[in-house]
Amino acid sequence: MFMPGSKIRTMKRIPGIQLAYLMVIGTGALMSPAGTWANMGHQGASFETTLPAVSLRAGSASVATESEAAADVIPAKQGGIAFRNAACQQDIAGGESADNLPAGRACDSTTDSRQSFSIQLGRQLGSRQDILGEFDGVRVNYRLGDALILNGIAGYPVLGAGDAFNTDRQRFGISATTDQLDRTWDFNSYLVEQQENGRVVGRSMGGAIRYLKPGRSMLAYLDYDPVSSSVGTLMASGAVKLPFRTTVSATYDLQSRPIPGLQEKYLTQSMTVMDGWDWVLPDDRVAYHTSGGSSEVELLAVDLSYALSQRIKLRGDLVRLDITSEAIAATRTESSEYFYHLNLTGKDLIIPGDRNKLDLRRSVTEAGRTYTASLDNKYTIKQSWNLISRLRADYHSPVDDSSPRWAATPTVKMEYRPNKQFGFHIEAGGNVSNDENSAADDSRASYFVSLGYQVKF
Repeated sequence: MFMPGSKIRTMKRIPGIQLAYLMVIGTGALMSPAGTWANMGHQGASFETTLPAVSLRAGSASVATESEAAADVIPAKQGGIAFRNAACQQDIAGGESADNLPAGRACDSTTDSRQSFSIQLGRQLGSRQDILGEFDGVRVNYRLGDALILNGIAGYPVLGAGDAFNTDRQRFGISATTDQLDRTWDFNSYLVEQQENGRVVGRSMGGAIRYLKPGRSMLAYLDYDPVSSSVGTLMASGAVKLPFRTTVSATYDLQSRPIPGLQEKYLTQSMTVMDGWDWVLPDDRVAYHTSGGSSEVELLAVDLSYALSQRIKLRGDLVRLDITSEAIAATRTESSEYFYHLNLTGKDLIIPGDRNKLDLRRSVTEAGRTYTASLDNKYTIKQSWNLISRLRADYHSPVDDSSPRWAATPTVKMEYRPNKQFGFHIEAGGNVSNDENSAADDSRASYFVSLGYQVKF
């Protein structure tokens, strides 16, 4: 049994002002000599001119100063505008690499075409690769020396499609980001505050150190709450490729509150540099235990990915949670939860273009044991027609072995998609469930049929 409580209480005594200096300014300043201006390397803005210039498109603006070089305009998403010079940028999500470097690295290392200052104004600025995340508003970037970039944001959080835009929700933040050292290391720190109706509803600061290469990678992350002077998250994760197409990764995480969503996107995106290194922590259970502020969770996860052949891949992971709860000052309880996962995927097994996935899960929590099995198949017929079938089955056995429940959900869909912009489908499915209790069995069944279309503008 782990004893995470004492570790977190020790870390809570870290002075907030010292941690702020270290995370936001100190480390980056030590790694960046002053005096030479460098290119931003940011997706949102790198338009350069000797005089201040403003360019507008679809409700966004970009301002940049210093240095004179040719610039290429590249499209930005959702109304944003972005400029870049001849530096080549690659998408880290693709896992591609150039010169044995992970994706996301800028290929231009010249200093004569770099800019020192830029401003962005628009919607959905930023990306998952940015530790400040996405937002609507204004962003200012300033290069301080060869390696350190300071960023400031002010605006509104990017909400889901179902949420109404609310100007009472505001977000302010600053970050310090370093360029890649030795083409593998980088450092990102942040300080973010969220307000609602003029009242501060959240404040967090922290940073991440990354070592990213296709063969071996490492990630360390710290989140600190300056209001309560407590460490919210301390995480370390790493992955290494072994012979015979095998990848092994491990993650250690210490949490007293859930990781902010923006920073979690940044961490998960960092892991895509290596195939077989993914986020396997059970976020729902961590949020369940830490949302009240009286529990601390220690997690240890081990993940193994192995390619049986060019068409078949096997993956499994094991996660252990140790929970220390102090709901009452005089009462201290400890418990453990386990999560098992096995995934088998195949492609081109029956016909070219097919995709098959078998997913098995088992969890042991304070509520009982839960077993989940799902089978997902997709077959491409004559390029334009796709046949997709899914089957999911769940079985839950409570801790007292009473009233077990099970449910099965099959669906089948025929899809016609002549191109990426247009398509229609017909889908049918149902749900069968059974809840056994001491009185009687409660069995239910339902079904549905739907016809729909998709058009992208």
